[in-house]
Amino acid sequence: MSRDAILAAARTYQGVPCPLPTVPEFGPASNDALLARFKEVLEQVGGRWVERTAGGDLVGIVRQHYPDATRIVSALEDLPISTVTIGADSTPDQLVRIELAILRGRVGVAENAAVWVDEAQLPHRALPFVAEHCVLLLDPGNLVADMHAAYAALAGGDYGWGAFVSGPSKTADIEQALVIGAQGPRSLLVVFDSSGTSLTGA
Repeated sequence: MSRDAILAAARTYQGVPCPLPTVPEFGPASNDALLARFKEVLEQVGGRWVERTAGGDLVGIVRQHYPDATRIVSALEDLPISTVTIGADSTPDQLVRIELAILRGRVGVAENAAVWVDEAQLPHRALPFVAEHCVLLLDPGNLVADMHAAYAALAGGDYGWGAFVSGPSKTADIEQALVIGAQGPRSLLVVFDSSGTSLTGA
């Protein structure tokens, strides 16, 4: 059979229709259970967490965990400690050697300790991945059980660009040697802060 005949046959074949499976609903878990599970998984993947009490010193929390960071980008208006200014049009040279990025997450997923961040929370899309260390503020009331519930919570929002972030980044693909920070931050700290954004708020 000629190459053209094979390609023509491939183009005409549509396959057998197959309905999508029904995703079971496991029922809502209590917020305390979701929080406990998120913390457990976050620790398993190498991340850290801390709870900010009402009126707690956020600057103090950041400085306690990252006392030596000097090149800082904070995307939080109530935490104006940035020493580096970046924007959507920043060049790769301007993004080099950012030691600490402080961002606010919108949704946290208990099953994998991932946090959704989007353009509304980011001065630059690359920020959660190019920084040496990352701090994510997350309202514990914005936790969901799994990725199905996360997509349902985010449905209808006009987010432009967004990503689920977990961490720290690590790989053992090369010679089976574990490397921390290979494709992203070398550490991740989640600060549970009840004064954060709602699931669908800006």
